[in-house]
Amino acid sequence: MDENKIAQPAEVLLLKNGRIIDPSQGLDGPADVMISAGKIAAIAPNLSCEGAGIFDCSGKWIVPGLIDVHCHLREPGFEHKETIATGTRAAARGGFTTVIAMANLNPVPDKLSIYAKIQKLIEEKAVVRVVQAASVTKDLKGRDLCDMATLAAAGVTIFSDDGLYLDRAAVLYQALQLAKKLNVVISLHEEDATLKSYWPTAYEPVNEFAAIARDLEIVRVTGGKVHFQHLSTANSVELIRRAKKEGLNVTAEVCPHHLTLTVADVARQGTNAKMAPPVRTQEDIAELIRGLDDGTVDVIATDHAPHALDDKNVTFDLAANGIVGLETALPLLLDKLVHEQGLSPAWLIQRMSCNPAKLFGLPGGTLQAGAPADVCVIDPFQEWMIDKNAFLSKSRNTPYHGTRVKGNIWLTFVNGNVVFDGRETAQEEHFVK
Repeated sequence: MDENKIAQPAEVLLLKNGRIIDPSQGLDGPADVMISAGKIAAIAPNLSCEGAGIFDCSGKWIVPGLIDVHCHLREPGFEHKETIATGTRAAARGGFTTVIAMANLNPVPDKLSIYAKIQKLIEEKAVVRVVQAASVTKDLKGRDLCDMATLAAAGVTIFSDDGLYLDRAAVLYQALQLAKKLNVVISLHEEDATLKSYWPTAYEPVNEFAAIARDLEIVRVTGGKVHFQHLSTANSVELIRRAKKEGLNVTAEVCPHHLTLTVADVARQGTNAKMAPPVRTQEDIAELIRGLDDGTVDVIATDHAPHALDDKNVTFDLAANGIVGLETALPLLLDKLVHEQGLSPAWLIQRMSCNPAKLFGLPGGTLQAGAPADVCVIDPFQEWMIDKNAFLSKSRNTPYHGTRVKGNIWLTFVNGNVVFDGRETAQEEHFVK
């Protein structure tokens, strides 16, 4: 038997006695969920089915599986940092049932032949759904567009040079013209590289909002759809807010680290708190949350960026940017936004599951009958301490080691299969393909 697989208890599963939280249907209350043939069969009180496998979810929340529209799985090319297998297991542990993987790989998925090989690796190794993004430009050089038309014809819907700013306005202009024609999304990392390379402005907010301001002008004249990644500044939120009021075809995300860390944490955590864009101030955090609340910012994404120890164990200016985030995102946000600040669980699930599915046309994001049984069961009150040494990710680069949180993943299902079982201490055999 494949070591990644476990036998399912029955063709029909019943998740009993939980609190159903499904913003896609306006559901928030006690009920049971029936899963049959990999799909949601019914939601109602007191469901029963002879021979069904039963999970008693008393005291737990049953929600649509989380969806991460921005992560890095590193395979192929950087398997010493992460692999598709370890990254998707980390995703499952974090309650994620679908992730969008970025294109900064080796080789870069800038043509169909390479993309197809990566897709085959995903099919062989992933334990959750993985949507692979293609690059915008050839070999991530920022100069010549990849073969977007051929890739789009093969079903690719997301293109990104994430980690790199498209500093040539003409390249973005051409990409957005083509994106509009092909009905695909361009996902942008917005930090002006010329400002970042100049030390006095290397970590200033102007790197980000100046880039966004320029690119919104290009969106305005091309009409292409743009997703703005990892907003970190109050000014950036205001720019997107105005753009949406004008009717521009834009969406935006924010990451857990930009909602929970400030510049003060950098002094304490060193290179493990170095990321691009950098963490900012409490005032920026407040505006990011306000942007999430009023719909300016559409989704929360992890930007899971695993790095080897040697990538971080150097001086600050030479250290790689980014932190791992798939296993800590939901617990951190439950603790900070729901338990501490009083935002509703449905508010959070909307932005971590329902909105991502809707905006990017992804499966999941709902517990509606007939939908794929991508489900996350949350123990909202479990108190525990984040331990980087227990991560299922291959990397350990986190500023949250030793942080106490309240809320954790209890079970994760993809297509009705258990892909993470957290009812006991997680073990290798708790994962299935």
